[in-house]
Amino acid sequence: MKRTAIEHLIKWNQTSDVRPVLLTGSKGVGKTYLACDFAKSFFKRILYLNFEHDPYAIELFQANDPFLVSKRLLEYFKLDNTTDEATIIEDRLLILDEISYCPSALHMLTSIQYTGEFPRIIAISSHSIENKEKELFYHIPIYPMQFNEFLVAIAKDWYIEAILTHFESNKMIPDIVHKELLALHDLYLQIGGMPGIINEYLNFNNLSNIPEQHSLLMGTYKNYQSVNNTDGEALKMNQVLDSLPLQLIKNNKKFQYKLIRKGTTHSMYKDAIMRLADQNYVIPGYKIPTECLSDPCAILEGNRLSINEITSFKLYLSDVGMFHSQLTKHSQKPFNNSTRKALLENYIAQELQANGYPILFWESESMAKIDFLLPKDNEFIPIEVFCENNTRSKSASVLKQTIDFTYSIKISSRNFEFNKNVKYVPYYAVFCL
Repeated sequence: MKRTAIEHLIKWNQTSDVRPVLLTGSKGVGKTYLACDFAKSFFKRILYLNFEHDPYAIELFQANDPFLVSKRLLEYFKLDNTTDEATIIEDRLLILDEISYCPSALHMLTSIQYTGEFPRIIAISSHSIENKEKELFYHIPIYPMQFNEFLVAIAKDWYIEAILTHFESNKMIPDIVHKELLALHDLYLQIGGMPGIINEYLNFNNLSNIPEQHSLLMGTYKNYQSVNNTDGEALKMNQVLDSLPLQLIKNNKKFQYKLIRKGTTHSMYKDAIMRLADQNYVIPGYKIPTECLSDPCAILEGNRLSINEITSFKLYLSDVGMFHSQLTKHSQKPFNNSTRKALLENYIAQELQANGYPILFWESESMAKIDFLLPKDNEFIPIEVFCENNTRSKSASVLKQTIDFTYSIKISSRNFEFNKNVKYVPYYAVFCL
């Protein structure tokens, strides 16, 4: 399945930036497939190690001398620099999967490159990597497939150019195409963006097995937490994951610890939530105080917001399809407006994160609510989300009394339009933001 992230890998391969690539993302998001798909297209020799499943791979890096490690790797892969095939070193790509299981390899990658035997390296991690380590890499975060990638996967990619054109022009797309895209978007909400589950749908051409596949993947997540954390921390992380439907179907979608169990507090669960966010299992959205709205740069470039500092936040699941399957266990279909709003918000948070935006929101004391704040061109663009095509709201007008903004965005089932400084964006065009 074609991923837009492969363009970053191609750019890396064509430039003088020889730093190792670091692909990060949750289990099942397609990191290894992406690396191998890229490798098969551009390299003759693909050298692959998986530190999670191959204990001997870790032993190869148990040395402080990068030349010794390079020698071990050459022997392991049966590479002999005296042969004609091995003399073209530039044709080699070393892929180190789940590198967080071998910290010595993570610390040594740059040094290994300088030995000259492995000029191009891709490291993959489902664990969080400290920022000081990330600086040594060409970091590419991998998220679930966005709606435009989903269209490519199901052979409907011709729609993408039409969506982009009408998003830019604000002109209505033909009604028949609009309805087809809304139907495809509804399909995407049920399947989500995990490549393996999209492939499951393509193989059987129906949705009957999709909730079970989501359940199996969630089980993998929970097992993964149990293996890599203490019993107490794993329990907390899994309780947070299980609470997300209840957190988001209520009118006030801010995270409430009491929905996990009575008596819980921020201090008890903040570390578990931070781990889930660092490993891309959840997407945190932060409430921006009114006094901070006038200076987006200070928020984004100054002290980074974190759950350790802010107790008013929302949590979304990393994949909307998995969240859809979670919601069906709590709500009967068809979903009511509060449940559908929760699903749509989760989808939009996922799309904005994949486009590199922080997830921010705002509320006034008078209960005006802006679902998302989009930082663009040194200002915040308010985004409101609506079920179906009823887009009446005074919240943007309330916000306008506090800060000035060029226009606002309303996301709904309504067709493209720009009217009275409001840009109307259909659900299926959120990837354009």
